[in-house]
Amino acid sequence: MRAIIGYGNSLRGEDAFGLDVIKELQKVPLKETKLIAAHQLTPEMVLELQEADEIIFIDSCHDEKNPYALACSLNEQSTLNLSHHVSPKTVIYMLKNLYAKNPDFYIYSMMSDSFDVIEDKRRYRKCVERVSKHLGGTANLIGFFI
Repeated sequence: MRAIIGYGNSLRGEDAFGLDVIKELQKVPLKETKLIAAHQLTPEMVLELQEADEIIFIDSCHDEKNPYALACSLNEQSTLNLSHHVSPKTVIYMLKNLYAKNPDFYIYSMMSDSFDVIEDKRRYRKCVERVSKHLGGTANLIGFFI
């Protein structure tokens, strides 16, 4: 099973990116895929992810220089953090160490310098559509990142 987690705050402009991608994916019939929309990642999510072979995290990332650029990355985390913000790496760490699960995982991010409003609705919508089409299987990875 594949799990796709879109997270962010719908009240904070472009921080809603992950949630908006999940809304788009809910319109597409996806086989063996669990869609999860959340305000933030939490340790409890690990319970829903135990059967996943692949986990995709979708979020916005603060970047003043490259707004609306798309990236697929994995940022290293040196310590386990269970405070206010749980990172994708922490979720994977918990799956591995608590349940002996080792899924493949990816982080899709849209760079943003605006968490108050959506500054450029056309470019924002294009990013949501590109990621949705890619994850929904209607686009290929060639030329994906802008």
